[in-house]
Amino acid sequence: MEPTILALDTSAGSCSVACLRGGRVAAEKYECLARGHAEAVVPMVASVMADSGLRYDQLDAIAVTIGPGTFTGIRIGLAAARGLALASSRPMVGITTLEAIAHGAQANKRSVLVLLDARKGQLYAQLFDWTLKPVAPPSVLATQNIRSLKPSGQYIVAGTGVALARPHLLAATVPEDDIIFDTGAGFPRAAIVARIASTREPRPPTTIRPLYLRAPDAVFPPVVGGGSFRV
Repeated sequence: MEPTILALDTSAGSCSVACLRGGRVAAEKYECLARGHAEAVVPMVASVMADSGLRYDQLDAIAVTIGPGTFTGIRIGLAAARGLALASSRPMVGITTLEAIAHGAQANKRSVLVLLDARKGQLYAQLFDWTLKPVAPPSVLATQNIRSLKPSGQYIVAGTGVALARPHLLAATVPEDDIIFDTGAGFPRAAIVARIASTREPRPPTTIRPLYLRAPDAVFPPVVGGGSFRV
């Protein structure tokens, strides 16, 4: 029997919540947001649960994107999902933002190179084969070095880093390459996160951890007695 999954994403420039029931999306909310994820996600969850006609004890698991993405966004989504899971005694599934974007791209049996703008001249990147299985682990690298991940033959480039990487990938293109730059799959969607999660084994909420590929940008001044706080 298909599992019933509530999924959340607040990892980047959007806020998305969806419920998957019987292999179909029972309800979904999606909003592009530069900020304000913390205020938006809980009302969106309530709305999706009401629209789906489900109680929390009818869920098989709660899924959430774990990164990479903005540090604040990842924390908000993970905290909200974990809180819901603990309150309702449901297990969780963590899905990377890169995988969610890869599954949202129109791959058509092509490899998918997912790129997210990591700022500071860097990209979060991961290559998936035509079956959407990862070819290598997620990484962070300088934009000009993205050609090192370029596959041969036909492939799709998706994510918020498409425009940044495009000139570097085109400069490394050979005649047999066939590239599609997908500008429509920039952010993860919770409905896709839920579909991926429905194929995974749920785990206890306390075991789901964020995926950070580099150190936080913000560092508080040292506290009395030494040390410092990072966010």
